[in-house]
Amino acid sequence: MTQANGFQPGDILVACDNELNVPTGILGHAAIVVSPTQIVEAVITYPYVQLSVIESFRRIHPKHAVYRPNTPKLGEAAAQFAVWYLQQSNAYKKQGYNVPPFSFSSAIPLQDAWTSTYCSKLVWLSYFYGAGISFYNDFYLFTPEDLDTGLKNDPQFTLLYKHPEFQFLINT
Repeated sequence: MTQANGFQPGDILVACDNELNVPTGILGHAAIVVSPTQIVEAVITYPYVQLSVIESFRRIHPKHAVYRPNTPKLGEAAAQFAVWYLQQSNAYKKQGYNVPPFSFSSAIPLQDAWTSTYCSKLVWLSYFYGAGISFYNDFYLFTPEDLDTGLKNDPQFTLLYKHPEFQFLINT
């Protein structure tokens, strides 16, 4: 995807690589676009829910894909939820609470927005609460691989870009 194409609120970035020592194609990372230059993402370091620059995501995660909802209003609604979620997280921090903490836990339902979060769960929450879309989850965690697998088969979304070496090696 080139800059000429631009990013729109609700675009979903899915990477098959990560900043951990987990091999490419196993874990991955995901974020939601909230403006033409910014994303909201959940990361493993504090503060866990962050506003970041799209170009930083693309530089750190060159092996990524970009999906766009076919209906802009759905993307805008999901992006608005992501911004609200970030604002609420920041408000909790000002009150001295670490909410939501970053955690991969199979004991916490996807719909539970405040007990824990992680990157692909944040995207799931944004679309679930913001746009009324529930992405399919085949196993206990909703992973970046689940996003990619679901979105490439979802008629509500279009694949805009996929790095030639983008692939997940296992079904998580």
